[in-house]
Amino acid sequence: MKKVVIITGASRGFGELIAKKFQKENFQVIATMRNIDSSPSLKELDNIDIKKLDVTVKSDIKNIVDFTIEKYGRIDVLINNAGYGAFGFLEEASDQEIKNQFDVNFFGLIDCIRGVLPQMRKQKDGVIINISSIAGRFGLPFTSLYNSSKFAVEGLTECLHYELSLFGIDIKTVAPGSFRTGFHDSVNFTESEKKEDLDDVREKLKIALEEGIKKEPPFPFGFGNNDDVADFVFKQSITKSKVSNFIGRDTKIINFFIKIFGRELLFKIIKKQWFNKIMSKNKL
Repeated sequence: MKKVVIITGASRGFGELIAKKFQKENFQVIATMRNIDSSPSLKELDNIDIKKLDVTVKSDIKNIVDFTIEKYGRIDVLINNAGYGAFGFLEEASDQEIKNQFDVNFFGLIDCIRGVLPQMRKQKDGVIINISSIAGRFGLPFTSLYNSSKFAVEGLTECLHYELSLFGIDIKTVAPGSFRTGFHDSVNFTESEKKEDLDDVREKLKIALEEGIKKEPPFPFGFGNNDDVADFVFKQSITKSKVSNFIGRDTKIINFFIKIFGRELLFKIIKKQWFNKIMSKNKL
């Protein structure tokens, strides 16, 4: 009997590659996405069911869980990959923009976990992998909503690790660093509550952020190989590992730096690097 994996946000980027990796490894894949026509390459593969899922809609989650149990009788792995980034000044974010960021990246993830837990507890077996980010390890300028949502995912996962171990369920995070995934296409700038006196710095900020996302990070960081993330996620699903797992050269360098020099020095370096891009030197 094939093992069964549910993957959220599988239409592109890491989600699509993870779906293809599990399919290649002979899993039955439930590839979920908001628009079922957004990943034609998955439709050509065997062992993949493409299903509609908006993680902010609880009835969608129930439908996916019910479909999977009814058709395959089990849920072996849940990959919580759906998410996006809300960037900008917190002061300029509307209540709705703040809510949207956490509804997708955090509360939707929670609801997906809650959806599969009864079946996994019944099986006394299961693996849940929450796709986090190096942004859940340390803060960055002007990304407070995105970063805090990923910090929340890391904290949630650590706590659930204890209670779910009682039922034979393994839960962990995989936190990628810099990879070229098209993530910039899902970035929203929070500007609903614009402040006129922030106009100049905001526009410079947007340019700096977009360059930072699209342009390859400086040596020795660089973009990683996207397929490495899919391979890494699959490996975490079939082996016991740490609760927090990092993938990417930059994640290793940053974690080593924090361990040796501490977070405060990292904060100073980041401020100098970022603020040089958006402010004149005499204002630094």
